[in-house]
Amino acid sequence: MRIVHLKRVRFIRRRKAVGLTQEDLADALHVERSTVGRWERAETEPQPWLRPRLAALLKVTADELEALLADVVPVPGRADDRLVHSSVPLDFSLTDDHTVRILEGFSAYDIASRRQVVAGLAVLSGSALLQPIRQWVAGLPVTPAPADPTPEAITELEQAIVLFRRWDASGAGGLRRKAVVGQLNAVTESLTERHDPETTRRLFHAAAELAQLAGWMAYDQGLHGMAQRYYVLALHACREAAAPALGAKIIGDMTQLSTALGNHTDSLNLTRAALYGLPHSADDRVGDAVRAELLGLEARAYAHLGEREAGNAVRSAEACVEVWQEARGEPRPDWLHYLDQAEVDCLAANVHIELALASDEPRRWRRFAALAERHTLNARAARVAGYTRSRVLDEMRLARVRLAQREPAEAAAVACDALRLAEGARSSLAVDWFVRFDAALAGRHPGCREAAAFHERLRDYLRRAAPQREREIVRAGV
Repeated sequence: MRIVHLKRVRFIRRRKAVGLTQEDLADALHVERSTVGRWERAETEPQPWLRPRLAALLKVTADELEALLADVVPVPGRADDRLVHSSVPLDFSLTDDHTVRILEGFSAYDIASRRQVVAGLAVLSGSALLQPIRQWVAGLPVTPAPADPTPEAITELEQAIVLFRRWDASGAGGLRRKAVVGQLNAVTESLTERHDPETTRRLFHAAAELAQLAGWMAYDQGLHGMAQRYYVLALHACREAAAPALGAKIIGDMTQLSTALGNHTDSLNLTRAALYGLPHSADDRVGDAVRAELLGLEARAYAHLGEREAGNAVRSAEACVEVWQEARGEPRPDWLHYLDQAEVDCLAANVHIELALASDEPRRWRRFAALAERHTLNARAARVAGYTRSRVLDEMRLARVRLAQREPAEAAAVACDALRLAEGARSSLAVDWFVRFDAALAGRHPGCREAAAFHERLRDYLRRAAPQREREIVRAGV
């Protein structure tokens, strides 16, 4: 059986070109040889403090080293019984048995690994990510598989997945991720047994939902490499379950990761691939709901690409709202539980905030900021109880609206409210919003007293909630 491994081929060639073995490089950097091996297999990345010395040893500049590390390519290999469980193949033509082995192996690896290990897993971008995703889309069935009555045991499993999602929505999801991974591992063990075709399909669907949720929880913990691997695993399971709408939604989740890492072109290309793969049916309200979310994510990607794409961003945002109006109100699967009017308003607000912040022309930024304010206030009013993390982000979204309206004091006051609300949740995603907002507020209004006060409050919050992030907000001269 042939599978695909990942390698940093150019990095390896450069090491060899300067006459260094893995052992030589490891000795010079005071790390284990296995660490260098993991770098070259694209399982982890060199820590930031090692990179200047690594660049010097490879005789490249810092930018050239970053390019070598970013260039990850799939390389054919032969599968055996000793698969590297931190690797997830991007070959979507694998047999169902092989898919089960990968799901089981990777979930077991996650359960057994310390956070420091999984935190270093590398993230794919560019063609190394996009080409396999497009291949997955091209291999989708024309129509999703019909759902037959489910056995009682699978019904109970699906109810457990609902509970896991509510844990996550409460803001405590990161604390429960290992429980989700344990359930995923148990499901894959069940898939090694013989079942009728419908039971097998339902089990694969459950595995896809669990892998997606594990990926989202990993993303919310700041474990980006782990999140991406779970999303790929979820796509493998979606293929076996004939679940194109769920798969398209998972690709949408992958764009959230790309956006967080600043890979906005990847986000745009991923949403386009997902939209292309969605089945079209006059009565497919689930597909329409997923399409609405993807259009919102596409709009955000356009907005991040600058004012030259503002027209496309606005059109996609308007299409997102219009498609949602057609799709809403129908019963939807629980994996879309979060997608409601509040979330659609958030998607539209995000787009207009980015456009307002990017514009220096008063008429344009005022118009975009007004639209962003309307959608943000609508989202806050429509938000249902139990979504603590979402409520924190709603407040931070309003703070960004005030920043886009050139009201720094009000922006800082709203952000302080969000900090108080965040005391009840632990979310790396929320921390990212706080840190980025602090940088934007200080950069745009360096002399603002309220901005300085927010900065100190944020430092105090990070000392308690995320001490490893405090150094990110320490400014020169503070």
